[in-house]
Amino acid sequence: MKVFTKSLIFFSSGLLILTVLFRFSLSAMLQNQYFRSVWIIAALYGIMLFIIGWVFGKKDYQELPLYDIGFRFHFATYLICNLVAEIWYLLGYQSDYEKITVVHLTTLFWGIGIILHFIFFLITRKNAIKGMNKDDIFE
Repeated sequence: MKVFTKSLIFFSSGLLILTVLFRFSLSAMLQNQYFRSVWIIAALYGIMLFIIGWVFGKKDYQELPLYDIGFRFHFATYLICNLVAEIWYLLGYQSDYEKITVVHLTTLFWGIGIILHFIFFLITRKNAIKGMNKDDIFE
């Protein structure tokens, strides 16, 4: 199976750009104590991620011959968002109101979700080709 499709690479590139912009905006707003505005930035970030995930995920689904429950996109999101957050702190760009503990807890709990998603991915990958049961194809 092709792991790195063109759609996944474009999604990851867009995700990286949006995540860096989000981190920059988040830290700047928190540092300037615009606490209410942070929710607007977070909502816009979430909407933009949903849109690029929808667009590139749909293209990937149409091009990929196997049934996929979005694990590769989920893993790319996990990896990019958490790496950007860790690097952001290592470079010292965070505001006085941000704590590294929040990033570590997010990585931990999201990681548990990734493991569960991976298990479901392995189960569904064995049993289906684009949503068709393997028994129906090979009679």
